[in-house]
Amino acid sequence: MEGGACVPCIRSEFFYFLGEPGSELSEQVKYTVIPGGVTAPQGFLATGIVAEVRKKGCRDLALLYSETPAAAAGLFTQNYVKAAPVLVSLEHLANGTAQAVVVNSGIANACTGQQGLADAKKMAQLTGDALGIAPEEVVVASTGVIGEYLPMDKIEKGIKTAASLLSRDGGMFAAEAILTTDTTTKEFAVKLTLGGKEVVI
Repeated sequence: MEGGACVPCIRSEFFYFLGEPGSELSEQVKYTVIPGGVTAPQGFLATGIVAEVRKKGCRDLALLYSETPAAAAGLFTQNYVKAAPVLVSLEHLANGTAQAVVVNSGIANACTGQQGLADAKKMAQLTGDALGIAPEEVVVASTGVIGEYLPMDKIEKGIKTAASLLSRDGGMFAAEAILTTDTTTKEFAVKLTLGGKEVVI
């Protein structure tokens, strides 16, 4: 949140200031870092599988699923040139909800023209079909090499496989599947109390 400040306290406990520090809306909130990553909140399932989009043996397709439609927003590039998945996800998030995120690594599906746009829409359609939800409820992302087309036969097979493997324990596999040049996976989940209720993010 703009104007927020995060100050380490002890070990995995932190304080976060909501609103502008010193303002009437400012509230000091203590939170604790917990395991679980993206599936730490209730109702979220995930997985990451080897679809062989980039190279054999590496997880390269991630799927995140919310058991109920979730409030959703995205932060996107302001560049004039936007990759196909960005254009599709911008459109799908216009209503402020989503129920799934599908991501491939290895090929960015950027600078791929109308074919790339069709492929990104196909990823949403395939994911929606596999999960029994509308394709408009699917956010699409791709990361990797620019200017190459996606191997849609592998993507299609991978999405079907991933949908069958979703679990509360799959967050770590999803984090691994979106690696490109990263040297380690990035996961973070916290528990805090807001309005007298425990919240997990």
